[in-house]
Amino acid sequence: MTGEYHHISVMVEKVIEILNVKSGGIYLDATLGGGGHSEAILRSGGVVVALDMDDEAVANARRLEEAYKDRFFVFKGNFRDAFRFCKMAGFERVDGVIADLGLSSNQLENEGRGFSFLRGGPLDMRFDVQSGKTAYELMSELSVDEIAYGLKTFADIRRDRKLAIYIKDYFSRRMPNDAAKFADYIRASRYVEHNRRIDPATRVFMAIRMMVNNEVDNLTTFLARLPMIAKNDCRVAIITFHSVEDRIVKNIFRKFVKQGIIDTTDIRLRSELLIKKIILPSVEERRENPRSRSAKLRAIRFVEADKED
Repeated sequence: MTGEYHHISVMVEKVIEILNVKSGGIYLDATLGGGGHSEAILRSGGVVVALDMDDEAVANARRLEEAYKDRFFVFKGNFRDAFRFCKMAGFERVDGVIADLGLSSNQLENEGRGFSFLRGGPLDMRFDVQSGKTAYELMSELSVDEIAYGLKTFADIRRDRKLAIYIKDYFSRRMPNDAAKFADYIRASRYVEHNRRIDPATRVFMAIRMMVNNEVDNLTTFLARLPMIAKNDCRVAIITFHSVEDRIVKNIFRKFVKQGIIDTTDIRLRSELLIKKIILPSVEERRENPRSRSAKLRAIRFVEADKED
């Protein structure tokens, strides 16, 4: 990495192996981040269309534009619109897709973003700081029922309504717009689960972040639209970091396989799982990059259906 942007991409070698990257092949990096997966694909001879909603990630990727020129195309945008961005780059379909759904180190360590409760700074949590409501603004507007739904659905929090009432009180009283202070407030609640393995604020922050960025709807839409951009033998690798995302990926992949023939505008596809369950980072990778420890990789392959199918 160059400049101040630093992030270690997860399971890069395994992703390249699963995608079976070939020289001249077209690949979509739907969540660019620090660019580790994109750079590995480029080094293997592939052409990359990269997307990210974060201005810093897009700015950092200019180094790859300079190095690989007409083999790298980067856009600021949401991966739910991947089809449109691929067309803007001049490609109707791609040979492979990688999406790493984890937060980048830059996002976590920048106290102005509000993603981490280990630092102070405003409760923002937006992937795109140029649009949408901040976490503080959104939580101030949502009802107790809406907050409870988010806590239950996105973070599997048991006493969701009682905790939602407690959280709503923080914003109703206009308490400090500060991630560290809000985390302390959460830790003081009797409605969060306390154990040694995870900070009580972790899942609350995750649920709020997912609400702010509409993550579940965006991920579901992105996955459902994959056949629209898949060539014959298109391989897709998705890396998730918590159970809600992993469950969505698992269920949609299984639905594709169960569906059988998928009719698109110009090609009929079928799909098959490339790995039956999940792939985890190696012990060595988890030791060298502790943030990879919760990563799970799933993969699927789309192939053109036989005429008689």
